[in-house]
Amino acid sequence: MIRCGTLATIASQPLTPSLPAVLRRVFHEFNPEMITLHWPNPLAAIALQCVRNHMPAGSRLTVWYHADITRQRLGAFVLRPVLRSLLDRADGIAVSTGTLRDRSPQLAHRSSKVRVIPFGIDAGQWRLDTTPGTGPFLFVGRLVYYKGLDLLLEAVASVPEASLEIVGDGPLRDRLRRRAAEPDLRGRVRLHGELDDKDLRTVMTRCAALVLPSLERSETFGLVQIEAMAAGLPIISTHLPTGVAEVNVHEQTGLIVPPGDRDALAAALRVVTSDTARSRLWGEAGRRRVDDHFDHERMTDSLEQWYGELTGQGEDGS
Repeated sequence: MIRCGTLATIASQPLTPSLPAVLRRVFHEFNPEMITLHWPNPLAAIALQCVRNHMPAGSRLTVWYHADITRQRLGAFVLRPVLRSLLDRADGIAVSTGTLRDRSPQLAHRSSKVRVIPFGIDAGQWRLDTTPGTGPFLFVGRLVYYKGLDLLLEAVASVPEASLEIVGDGPLRDRLRRRAAEPDLRGRVRLHGELDDKDLRTVMTRCAALVLPSLERSETFGLVQIEAMAAGLPIISTHLPTGVAEVNVHEQTGLIVPPGDRDALAAALRVVTSDTARSRLWGEAGRRRVDDHFDHERMTDSLEQWYGELTGQGEDGS
């Protein structure tokens, strides 16, 4: 791993002036067969564009396309030529879900290049002794606008028997802490800040379910869903036009509610805690779903096969 110094962060993007020089050196020293850029990362894409003539002959360029840029509309417009050039040059594009492949306007005319490779985890690390339907609810993620945390607190406030554990940090932390201190929520919401995986697993063991109440397309997958499913927890998520709904299956591994609907979210909280038998069944189904679809070895095998095809070394190669 080679790390580059960062001068500042602008709109979540690290400003790294040394990156073009580092890329030239890496291309020269290692002569890579495969170069993968993760998007959104426009500054890295610009750096790669600057050194494109230094890429080794015969190397393949792939893009792991995680999400469209949705909130920064002006930025998305300005960066459109950069993204268009990147995707046109790419030999292949990977996405984590079929929904992103089918719904992204940037990928609509490039479907022949796109391969769906679902994210995977080492499920064994997340096999926990949990009690679905019993205890507080759990949220894990960045404390940012599109995660729906304001709505989640209002839903919890409307369910007197519910409590909530929040793991993560972000710009909404102070506002959420003030809301949690108000009389209707006092003593029922705990903000942990960032936790490592070990401490997160400890918190999971005492929780009833994971709640992912995201509001917008910025939430494209929700990796924490499969971690919680591997732990045997049911999931409450929202029906977004993204891959989030490809992970949690309504009435099989949990519940899916309309985004922004406080009453529907509160109703889902009540179902989980009032019917612990069903919650346990959802948790067990979630474990099986991770094993069948989101295992890290499956992901690695799919990625290696795809790379082999692109370099002419796979089953479909020459």
